[in-house]
Amino acid sequence: MKTLKLFILLAFIYTNANAQLNKGNWLVGGSGEYSSRNSKFDNGADTKIDRITIKPNIGYFIKERFALGATLGYTNQTIFTTYGVGLFTRYYFLEPEKTFNLFAQVHFDIVHVVSDIEGGARSNTSNFYGVRAGQVVFFNSAVGLEFAIEYERGNLPTGVANNIKAVIGFQIHLEKK
Repeated sequence: MKTLKLFILLAFIYTNANAQLNKGNWLVGGSGEYSSRNSKFDNGADTKIDRITIKPNIGYFIKERFALGATLGYTNQTIFTTYGVGLFTRYYFLEPEKTFNLFAQVHFDIVHVVSDIEGGARSNTSNFYGVRAGQVVFFNSAVGLEFAIEYERGNLPTGVANNIKAVIGFQIHLEKK
């Protein structure tokens, strides 16, 4: 009985999914990121940082399956808080009628970090750029759940950071009227 219900649910999702990846439509959503970063600084120090980030975004499809957009970012960890703003481009590889689609995204972010460590509060601004690739599962014509892997490189005032992230995102595709 459970198998039959699952089959009916999947058939319903598959027959009713039709993503809005058309020119002129909007992409609104965001992602949550878990990252584990290893950094090597100019002074020889190595650090490992685990963090969670919330990153809302908005985009606009300038061509079918190709969107440009902007993001905000917020990270809070024990020793620092990060605020960011960025730009991205995203391309979906399969036709809009597909329930599952593959995408690739390139982004550039400017990030401001405020840390409260021994010796007082400090802040700095860095830039990050990266590539994200993943799969989106459309539940209907507008809502998709994304699973992706991202590589990101950051130019910090004291060194370079290389990040590999597992990302879960949620997007709503709004049809133009």
